[in-house]
Amino acid sequence: MTCLYLPPVPASVGAARRWAAPLLPPDVRDEVVLVLSELLTNAVTHAAAPPPSSSAGAAGGGEDIEVEVVVDPGGGHVALAVTDPSDQPLPPAPATVPAGADHGRGLLLLDALAQDHGWTPRAKGGKCVWALFRRRVPSRDGRGGVRGPAVVRAGCAGA
Repeated sequence: MTCLYLPPVPASVGAARRWAAPLLPPDVRDEVVLVLSELLTNAVTHAAAPPPSSSAGAAGGGEDIEVEVVVDPGGGHVALAVTDPSDQPLPPAPATVPAGADHGRGLLLLDALAQDHGWTPRAKGGKCVWALFRRRVPSRDGRGGVRGPAVVRAGCAGA
């Protein structure tokens, strides 16, 4: 498990992509980085915390967004979790988005790229949005495919 704490500012999205890409297996890297970008953009845009108090501001402080990446040591899956300070729940289903709209396709991307996803409210406020990606690893006969079903979901700090 590897975690990164970021302030809720637009520049954090690119920083998170650069941080996560080398940690990820090549077979799921593009999908995970794209979903990470979407989840972090949503956290920065919709879930930014109120201005920090005088006691906040250090890495991992209450207003930061936490990004967690877990690569299954057995090789079966990668879990991604983005925790933000907002209590605003995710919509129950992707919205219908007009063809020319500049935004609004985040849950559609999540549905298309992740094998499972969801969100969990945190005990002390905020929420964790998680996604699970099944790795495409070679089978014993070398033909490729997906190795067994993943059974572990992303853990969220403070959940």
